[in-house]
Amino acid sequence: MAAAVAAVAVAAAGDACFEVLDALGLCRLTRRAGDLDGAVPLRVAKACVPLLEGNAFGHQITLARPIEVQRRLGSLRAEPVGEHREALLRAHRAALPRLVSQGFLAPDGAWHRALRGGLAWTCRTGLGRPRLRLWTGLLVRPDPGVWLRVAGAANRRNVLIEVSEAYLADERAFVPLVVELRVRDEAPRRLRLEGEIGCLAPVRPGVRIEACALADAPEVGRAHAEFYDARYFAVKKGEVTRKYRRLVGGEAGARKGRAGEGGAGEGSARAGDAGEGSDAGEGSARAGDAGEGSAREGDAGEGSDAGEGSAGPACVRLVVAGPAAPEIAEVTEVTTAAGPDPVPWRGGARRLASLVVRNAVPFRATFDGHTLAVAPEATRLAEGAAAVERTFARAFGEDFIAANRGALWYLTKYFTPHPPGEPHFFVKPWAFTRTPPGWSSLLDGIHGEGYDVMRGVVATDVFFATPAVFHVRRLGAPIEVPEGAPLLRVLPIPRDLLRAGFREARFLDA
Repeated sequence: MAAAVAAVAVAAAGDACFEVLDALGLCRLTRRAGDLDGAVPLRVAKACVPLLEGNAFGHQITLARPIEVQRRLGSLRAEPVGEHREALLRAHRAALPRLVSQGFLAPDGAWHRALRGGLAWTCRTGLGRPRLRLWTGLLVRPDPGVWLRVAGAANRRNVLIEVSEAYLADERAFVPLVVELRVRDEAPRRLRLEGEIGCLAPVRPGVRIEACALADAPEVGRAHAEFYDARYFAVKKGEVTRKYRRLVGGEAGARKGRAGEGGAGEGSARAGDAGEGSDAGEGSARAGDAGEGSAREGDAGEGSDAGEGSAGPACVRLVVAGPAAPEIAEVTEVTTAAGPDPVPWRGGARRLASLVVRNAVPFRATFDGHTLAVAPEATRLAEGAAAVERTFARAFGEDFIAANRGALWYLTKYFTPHPPGEPHFFVKPWAFTRTPPGWSSLLDGIHGEGYDVMRGVVATDVFFATPAVFHVRRLGAPIEVPEGAPLLRVLPIPRDLLRAGFREARFLDA
C-alpha cells in the first residue's frame, strides 16, 4: 500500500500538513470567513478576535450535495437526495473496487466491509442511542507529527445534530473521513442535511500540561492585573479598547521577535491580524487578555523553552486561581486505517493533552429577546469569589488586591453579560492557561440543553484567560447549568497549524 499511496500526492503548498483524496464528490473542505460572511454583529466584528478566529478555525466539512437522514425503529439511515442522487450512488459503487485495487483500502478489511453497506451506517454502544456514521467520500492522511481532529461545525452549525469528536492519527495510510452524528429528539423523522456538517483540523500531539498554584506563576497574575488596570475600565465604558489586538499583534509580538524567541513574535502578529478589531468584547477579549506584563514577565518563564523547534514536548501550565480547577485530559483512542472503530493509542509519550473546564457555580439564565438575566446560586458564587481573593492574597498580599480591584472583579463576578438584545454572556473560569511562544489555545465549547458554548482561539502565550462564551438559543424559558457541567475543551495548538492547508491527492489512474 505504501508505494501506491506515495504516488498519488499532488505537489503541495508550503503550509500543507495533510493529504486529501476525494473519491465521490459528495463533500469538500472549505474555509470560513471570521465574520461568517457578514453574519456576526458589527460590535463582534470590530472587537472580538478570539471569536472571529474561532469562526475561521479549521476546514469545514461541507456537503456539496444534500443528504436526508431518516429515523426508523431505533436506527438511522442516510441517502443523497435530489437530481444527483443516482450519480452519487453509482460513484459509491465504483469507488470501492478502485480504492481496493489501488491500495487505499485493504480488501475485505474493516473499512471495506463498513463502506460496502452504503454511504452511512448505524452504530451504537451497548444500550446507548444510535449514531450515524456518514462517509464524506474523502480519505485523509496526516503528515508525520500531526493528527487530524474531527468535531462539530461550532459557531454556525445545524443544532439538530451533534458530532462526535474523533482523532485520526495514522500517518502511514489514508483513512476514510467519517462524521459520526447523533440526531436530537426534536429533529423531524426526515432531516435534510446541507452545507457545513463538521470541522476537520490539524493538531499536534506531544503536549505536556502541568498544573500549578498562582503563587508558583506570579507573572501570570501580574499580567492579568496589568491588563485590567483602571485605564482599561475607563476606556471600556465608552468604546472598544482593542487592547488584546495590540498585545497579540503589536508591541508584545515585536518584543518577542527582537528577542528571537522561537519566532513567537511573527506568530503572534499573525494571530492578531487574522481577526482585526480584537478586543473580544466584555468577555472574549477580556477573556483572552493576559496583559502586557505577560509578554515581558512571561517570556523567560516556565515552559518557554518548549515551544516550536524544541526537541521535547511543548510544556503548558495550568495556573489555578480558585476552586473548580480544569481537568487535564488525554486522548486515549484514535481512528486509523485499521477500521472505523477507535483503537487505543499506542504511540508512547506522543499523546494529545487538553483541559476540560467545568462550571463552578450553578446558575439559570433567561433571554427574552432584549435582556439576558443570569441568576447564579448566590452562596456558591460568594464562596468561590472569596476563595479567588484568598488565592491572590496569598500570592501577592492584601495591598495588591486593593490596588487591582477591577482585575479581581473580572474573576470573582464569574459572569459578564453582553449588551441588550444579544443572547450572549461570558463565564470566566478561575484558572489561567499559559502556552509556549508560538502556541495558542482552541477553546471548543461543549453544548447543553438550550445553549451553545462558542468556539474561540486565544493567543495564550501572551494572554492566559479562557472564557466560556454562551449563546442562549432558548427564548423565554431558562436554561439551567449545574455545577460540574462541562463548558470547554481547551486544546493547545501551534499557530502554524491554525491556517495550514492540505495537498490534494488523486487516484493512480486519474
